[in-house]
Amino acid sequence: MMSSISYPHSQKELLRLARGEATQKEFASRLKVDKSCLSRYEGEKLGAPVRVINDCLQIVAERLAQASGPQLAEALEHAKLTVKLLEQ
Repeated sequence: MMSSISYPHSQKELLRLARGEATQKEFASRLKVDKSCLSRYEGEKLGAPVRVINDCLQIVAERLAQASGPQLAEALEHAKLTVKLLEQ
């Protein structure tokens, strides 16, 4: 669980926040991507696919909901929908 609320401002920050204490190998497996791709996403050398961003938003939303209540999780769900719509 997160000790303080941290809002990601980049792909790198979102991925690292979602990954938490997991290793890149563990988190890549969870996201069903290659570890080398995750490394490039975290280094912002490659744009992560919408599915990966959405999965990370879901993970962060769940953690924030536990830490701060449903309003923030709802706001992150709206952000997730916005990203999905923009990618269409």
